[in-house]
Formats: sequence, C-alpha cells, structure tokens
Amino acid sequence: MLPVRFGCYGLFRSVTGGVAKGNTPGAERLITWQYLRKLGEQTSMRGGQGSPPSEVAWFSPKALRPFVSGGGHVQDVIAMAVDVNPQLEALARCPPFSGLDAQTFNALAHAGVTESRPVGDRLVLNARDTHTLFIVCSGEVELLTPGKVGTREGCGAMLGLDQYLEQEPRYSEAVILERTALLRLEYETLRRLEQAHPSLSGIFNQIIARRIRDRGISHANPQGALAEPVHRIMNAPLAGCSVTSSLCEAYESMRRRKIGSLGVTGEAGELVGVATLDSLAEATMVHWHLPDASVRHACRSVEAVDLKTPLWQAEALQKRKGVKYLVVMDGDRPLGMLSQTNILNALLEQQGMLLNRVAESGDLERLAVISAEVAEVARDAWERNRDATRAVLLLSDFHLAVQRRCIELTIAGMRDEGFGDAPRRFAFLIMGSGGRREMLLNPDQDNAIIIDDDAGDAPLSDAEKRWFRVVTERVNVNLDRVGYVLCPGDIMARNPEYQRTLSLWCRRIDHITAHPNETAARWANILFDFDLLYGDSRLSRALWDHTLRALAERPRLLRFMADDNAQGRPALGLFNRLITADDAERRGRVDIKRNGLRLICDAARIFALHSGVADANTVDRLQAVVRQGELEAEFVDSVRAAHEVLMDLLLSHQLHQSAEGTVPDKLVRPDALDPLARESLRMAMYAVKRFQERLQGRFGL
Repeated sequence: MLPVRFGCYGLFRSVTGGVAKGNTPGAERLITWQYLRKLGEQTSMRGGQGSPPSEVAWFSPKALRPFVSGGGHVQDVIAMAVDVNPQLEALARCPPFSGLDAQTFNALAHAGVTESRPVGDRLVLNARDTHTLFIVCSGEVELLTPGKVGTREGCGAMLGLDQYLEQEPRYSEAVILERTALLRLEYETLRRLEQAHPSLSGIFNQIIARRIRDRGISHANPQGALAEPVHRIMNAPLAGCSVTSSLCEAYESMRRRKIGSLGVTGEAGELVGVATLDSLAEATMVHWHLPDASVRHACRSVEAVDLKTPLWQAEALQKRKGVKYLVVMDGDRPLGMLSQTNILNALLEQQGMLLNRVAESGDLERLAVISAEVAEVARDAWERNRDATRAVLLLSDFHLAVQRRCIELTIAGMRDEGFGDAPRRFAFLIMGSGGRREMLLNPDQDNAIIIDDDAGDAPLSDAEKRWFRVVTERVNVNLDRVGYVLCPGDIMARNPEYQRTLSLWCRRIDHITAHPNETAARWANILFDFDLLYGDSRLSRALWDHTLRALAERPRLLRFMADDNAQGRPALGLFNRLITADDAERRGRVDIKRNGLRLICDAARIFALHSGVADANTVDRLQAVVRQGELEAEFVDSVRAAHEVLMDLLLSHQLHQSAEGTVPDKLVRPDALDPLARESLRMAMYAVKRFQERLQGRFGL
C-alpha cells in the first residue's frame, strides 16, 4: 500500500523510499484529493503528524494506476499526474498549463529541455530565425520593447510566442530578473505536440481568440435596450434560501418557481453565494454530497452589479466571468437577479415592434417602402448591440420577415384572382446567407420549394403543376420588387432544378451522395444551408432528416465539399502577412466574404453535416460540433472570434458605404483601418487558415 499526503494540489510519494512494489525512489506525482476519494480501493484513513485526519489515506498501487496512465484533469478537480521535476511543479499549477490533462503535460515536459538562466541573462525575441519557445517555469523576466516600459512576467509566460503564432514580435528581448527555470521547446516539436494533444492546442487557440477580440474595432456604447439600467429588467425580489436549507430543498424551490438560481443567505441574512441548477448537480454528482447536505456546498461566489449598471456592461461581465446570473445590488442590499434570458427578452421585445410593422403591411408597395429602410434597420441593430453577430441576426430576422410577408401577399393575390388555395402542402426554403441568418444590407435571392407527395398522393396534376409554377414565378418577381434582386445564378424556386416534390428532392440527395464529384459538392455547399422560409415545416424537417441519413451512409460527398473549400484561401501571404487582391477591380482591398467568412461557413457546414447536425447558422453549427465532440471548445472559440471580427468589419464597412450613398460591397481596405484593427484582421485570417487546415486534415486533403 502507498501512503498518500496532499494539500490543495498535494504530492504523494512513497515514504518508504521506494520499497513498495512498482514505486521508483524519489518519483512523485501531482494529485488532487477529490479524485483520490473516488478511487474504490481506499482501505483505511489515518491522520498524519500535524495534519487533519482527512489529509492522509492509503491506496493500493492498482488504485493509483489511472494517474500513472495519465488520466484526469486538474481544472475539473479530477486528477493530474505528472512526473515531477522540481522545476516543473509550479508550471503544472500555473495557468494556462494547469488546465492540461496529465498525459498532455507529461508529453510537453518530456519533449522540452529544462534549463536555468542566471540574473541578468538576456534572450533575444525578435530575431527572424527564432525557432524556439521558452516557457517560464519559475522566476521572473522583464519583456522589453524599445521606447516603452518593460513588462514583468512570471511562471507560465511564453517567450517567443509571437513568432510561433507567426505574428510580428511585440518584444525585442527578455531580461532575467531572478534565477529562472525555463522549459525550451523547438517550434516543430511544439506543432507536433499540438496535433497530438488537443488540450495543448486549446491553449494557443485561447490566446488567438483573445488577441483577435482585444484588437478588434472599438465602438461607442450601444443604445436602446442594452443602454437600459439592469434594475429595469431584473427578476425581483431576489429569490433565495438560507444556508440551513438542504440541496434537495433548494432544488425543489427552483423547480416549483421555475427559476434557475437562488441567492443563498447566511445566519445574519447576508448574501453568501448563489446556487444554480448546475451547481446543485455538481455538488451531488461530482462532489458526492447527499441531498440532505447544506446548500452551502452548491454555493458559488456572487457576481454582482449595481442597480444602475447598463445592460451592455452587465452582459460583458457575464461573458468575461462565464456566468449566467448576476445579483443586482443597491449598496449592500441585494435587489434581484439578472439572467442572460432577461437580456435576450429585452432585445426581442425591442425587435418585435419592427417586425410588427412588416406584418401589418397590406400590399407590396408598402412592403417595398419598409424594405428600403434596411440601412436604417441595420444601423439601429448595430447601435443597439455590442457585437456584429447579434446585430446581423436581428437584421436577418428583418429580411426574413419581409420575405415571408411578400409570399403571404403573393398567395393572397393569387387567391383573389381565382387560383384558389395551394393544392398541396409546400415549403419555401431559403438558402445561402438567408438560411444561415447572416444576411447583410443587400442580399440577393437564394430559394427553393418542396411540394408534398406523400405515399398516398398521385403525381402532380397539370392544374397542380400550374399553381406551383405561377406561385414560384410570382414570388421571385415580387421579392425582386420589394428589394431582393433575382439571383444571377438562377438559384430560385421558379427554376425547375429548385422546384421539386419531396421524393424528387430526396432522390437528388441520394444521387449526389452516391456519385459525388466537384459539381455535386458545389451544389451541396449551396443547398445544405437551407431553412424554412414559409410553409409546412414538416417538409423541411423531412428533407433535413433524409440528408443527414444519406450523408451518414455515404459520407464521401463531404470530402469533395472540403476540397471545394480548399480552393479558397485566407488573405495571408508569406510569413502569414496580410495581403490584398492585385486585380484591377479589387486592388489594395481584401474580400472579407470570399477570403474569410465563406471559408468559415463552408468548414462549419461540413463539420456539422459530418456530426449529424441540422442547424444552418454558422455559430450554431460551431457550438453543435463542440457538443458532439467533433472539435474542441477552445479551437472553436478562436474560429468564433475570427467570425465575429470579420462580420464586424464587413457590417461597419457596408454601413459606411450606405451612409455615403454607394452600393455596399465586401471589399475592405486594410490601410484604412487603425493598426489594432488591421492586426485583428490578420489574426482572424490566421484563425481561418488554421480552421481550413483542420478541415483538410480531417478529410485527408
């Protein structure tokens, strides 16, 4: 048996000097008590000298084998096993490396070389031929930039990181302020480790995401609902319970009130924490507390805001802290609870007034007038939100509402002319940016129609064919009248290629999945963003179900789609420097859609289809593939950061063009951006490149 001693992240070692079988003298492992409690072979507990009884336990070597094999995760308080070199102990506990699983940390430690640097030693960081990353394990260094005050860094700092991420180095050199232990890794070695260990890659993806967001365009504070103080929309009074309440009682209180959180008060009535459904589950299922244990075990620290805090600041705090709930305070007195749902509802209420105007338009002429206000709608959505992604969703909802109302008025007009009601169920589909809810100021038409033909239905009669031929022709013409130009590629419902019965659509899907080629891949990359625009949702769901089944059975089409994506490139050149187009029409500019957003959308689509996900919106797809385990959350966060910045740049650009009276396009001049925004654009393109490489690697290209 091996005696075990530990603190917060304690060490266990053989106190018998390695006598126990399989234990090397002096070998140590970093470990957490919470994981050891879960090992089923604990045979006894006894206190150590000067230690509480719960700090020492006895375990068999077999019970500790999961550590040696590298299982577990420190951040989740499961386990971390790492061969201990005294110079690496601090690094194993230091962010961001404390988040690595044991196997990855071991691989990183074994791949590098530890070395000690004396006080006053210097490391050059801006040399072009630098191919080495130094990680500070202990000690302190000062990072120097000519003409600026130095920056002090300690454990966890990465020297040479900028070059590894293929950026211009921010610092010229590092000066050792006290004896410092460094872990030295060659770039090529580190890249191989990234490929083999997703959690290590996640560290760099988090850095990329943070740098993209930190250097993005800075905007004025939002207006409208997000400028309102939190007390206007909070849930009040604060629903709460006492620390004397049990976990079970707290859960029952939330279930009965249909809420997701409770403020927990102490014996004197002071607020001591917040309990949520998540924290209750963690207390019982992770930490093994019984249902009758105190709710204190589910308490999380209070994140509070003043009652006059604007919603946009509260929302930013929620994102930064990773919390769903904020306690609204009036001085020391808690007033209520603000949730993410409260903020969303405030935004939806604001949007509802605009959509009501669309729904109440009585004819196409009036609808065209409302549609012509798209620039004002876009600017309003932009000014009322802090991120372009949400502004574009709101703008897309406006476009979709106009198009649905156009179809309603078209069908009503046909009815008045004696064509009657639709002879069969049908579903108008919208594809492209409309299906993804990513429309900007001047989208064209991308639509199709599914006509029902259940097993009991006869083939379409001539009269039925005529009704659908007329309605699709009129819908496409009327959409053009109200502001949505006809698709140059004729991807519209009036085209027989995009006007099919459900069974014919399914046959088409079967054909392209059974016989994939480049043409089929391009067609699929257009179609597979479809969503219901108007009509019977059962038909669109049936087509999605059939599509996902066909791709699961015959996935080769996805490889062709990935190859189609590979034909595009982000706007990066040698050494990942930002480059612009060199043709006469686009010289000096970057096509944000072609060289950025489209590549992200394509890759997200392919990963989502491979995972059996029917969502069409790019952000929804990215979130879904994380839930399905297809991609890591940190990697996807870097892609989302790139998507946000590119959408931000494009929407700002088009609003500026609209204000000047020019036709909006997707071409941005990098030299017109401030240095931080230009670097954010470059980093976003770098994230796009990594995403594209990940896609190509996944499908063997």
